[in-house]
Amino acid sequence: MLGRRPGLALLGLAVALLAAPPAVAAPALGLEGVQRFDHVVVLIEENESFATTWGTGSVAHYLNSLRARGVFADQYFATGHVSLDNYIEMVSGQGPQPLSNSDCLAVNFYTCVQPQGQVSGGRNLADQLETAGLSWKGYMDTMPSPCFHAPYDPTYTPPPGKSPDPYQGNSTAAPAKDYADRHNPFIYFPDIVENTARCTAHVLPYTALATDLAANRLPAFSFITPDTCHDGHDTPCSGGGPGGLTSADLWLTQEAPALLAYLTAHNGLLIITFDEGSNTDTSGCCTGGAGGQAGFGGRVGLLALGPTLKAGTTVSTAYDHASLLRTIEDSFGISEYLNNAGTATPMADVLAAAAGTTPGAGATPGPVALAGTGNTPLPGTGRGPAGPGLPAFGLTLVVAAALLGGLRRRQALTRG
Repeated sequence: MLGRRPGLALLGLAVALLAAPPAVAAPALGLEGVQRFDHVVVLIEENESFATTWGTGSVAHYLNSLRARGVFADQYFATGHVSLDNYIEMVSGQGPQPLSNSDCLAVNFYTCVQPQGQVSGGRNLADQLETAGLSWKGYMDTMPSPCFHAPYDPTYTPPPGKSPDPYQGNSTAAPAKDYADRHNPFIYFPDIVENTARCTAHVLPYTALATDLAANRLPAFSFITPDTCHDGHDTPCSGGGPGGLTSADLWLTQEAPALLAYLTAHNGLLIITFDEGSNTDTSGCCTGGAGGQAGFGGRVGLLALGPTLKAGTTVSTAYDHASLLRTIEDSFGISEYLNNAGTATPMADVLAAAAGTTPGAGATPGPVALAGTGNTPLPGTGRGPAGPGLPAFGLTLVVAAALLGGLRRRQALTRG
């Protein structure tokens, strides 16, 4: 057939390639049975009860629609009951302590940072990622400039009647306004906030995310904090909008699709959860509380979205923010488990691969041993390739274009 009518045969092959569904690459494994992703993105919303967010009467219509595309952990709990203690837990495993458990409302920013430096030498997820040769960034909504924060000065005294930290969100403090320091965990570690070059390279305004997606340079780990209107914290918003879940869901509707498309094409994972539940919910579980005990931040739920997950399923194993940190460490092959993550259970069942994929294929390197941490590496199956490669559907388009181009050139020569 090809010998007699090559033009039609090539055209038929091109059409068949274009009609074929995009292939999903087999995921590799990190440690403890957790899938290895090339990109992990954590996006944090604020202060809602489980029933309000995920119940049948929820106004978060878009967020709930995503459950059909991901895995829902319906027994996921926060660890404390203000913002800062939960954010610090997620990136360091440090449990609530008196200052973080009060959002540092009575002390200046410098004083608030110091306790984190006293636990495990202030080591945090950013340190782990850099030790492992992996990239990271925090994208902070309405942050006016990289590494923006309240004055880092031990002698700073606020004006009478003002908070020691002027950037508490919805504070009308120009130029930040709805940006909140307490929702930006990285600046609360001395080795980041005191290193200006490091901080400005990694802790960025949210607008940088669109630039990084367009340039195909999303880091291995990203932490996204919407501002206090867009995360549901404020009701109403400072600008007069409704706030709460209504505004948070609208923001997700506008911002999540492009991110999800990128992660789907680049072996990525998006995790959406809440820092804490409603103030009346003091339930908790697991090891994320003070001293590695159960936390008390309330039931919040967690949604995981990725191309290799068992879409549309619910997992009812109890997890908390310390479990989330351990799961991220495992996914990247990091065998050091920080603080409360050391006794946490990884969310391997949440990130289990769907039928038809073969987790572990191609995983070659062993666990990342981090020297000088005092933690004992645990056995693991290793990490997969670091690069995203060319998506299968993109390769199909390239091949089809080449075939069609060859057909057109042959027809042009024939006509000539």
